[in-house]
Amino acid sequence: MRLKEEVALITGGGRGIGRAIALRFAREGAAVVLAGRSLTDLQAVEKEIRALGREALALFCDVGEDSSVQAMVQQAEARFGKIDLVVNNAGYFCSMASLQEMPDAEWDITVQANLTGAFYVCRATVAGMIARRHGSIILISSIGAKEAYPYAVPYSAAKAGLLGLTRALAAEVGPYGVRVNALCPGVVAGTEMHDKVSRELQRMTGVLPEERLAAARNSALLRQLPNPEAVAEAALFLACPESSAITGQSLNVDGGMCFS
Repeated sequence: MRLKEEVALITGGGRGIGRAIALRFAREGAAVVLAGRSLTDLQAVEKEIRALGREALALFCDVGEDSSVQAMVQQAEARFGKIDLVVNNAGYFCSMASLQEMPDAEWDITVQANLTGAFYVCRATVAGMIARRHGSIILISSIGAKEAYPYAVPYSAAKAGLLGLTRALAAEVGPYGVRVNALCPGVVAGTEMHDKVSRELQRMTGVLPEERLAAARNSALLRQLPNPEAVAEAALFLACPESSAITGQSLNVDGGMCFS
């Protein structure tokens, strides 16, 4: 087991990509802290992990509130004594609108949930990693940070900000043996965010969800799109010793749609 004796914190771990990563890490031996705003969802995943014979802890956390993040991390460290792996997965996709019509509130909540939240979580956990000279931080960005998509400026800006955070933090903590990398998923079916994007695109452009999926699939070199489990495999790689020479990087998980 590649993550034996490791403790992983996964934000937004109650469903979709976060749930898939939590279960994958648990299967590799990690104890998992699940953080998010829906305790019902988190506790369901906690139960799944315990059924695998691994330890798990579901904790309420609003990553957009620094005090909530600090309280969550303190509870996690009190239970397990450390946090070795952090996956900043919690996020929010804005309601689509042109820049001129984008409400301030959508900008604020999108940046807070995606970028500021990751900043808070990194700040609350990195000291222990530095002290132990061991750790891996993974930020879930998006190919929306690299490609040009209309009507979602707050989301693209926030996800691009995560790439800057990845590089800057990697430079800061690298000398202490701590690695920081980002994953950039493409169109990932079977998630709430995918469903929301599809609804918003249909509202803005008239493109039906099935048409969007077909177009995305045809634009991918593999002619197939990743599911949450594929993203989880990429996260596992970045968490494992096999990627010990990799830091400050962003890895696209999109079936071959984006090349930046």
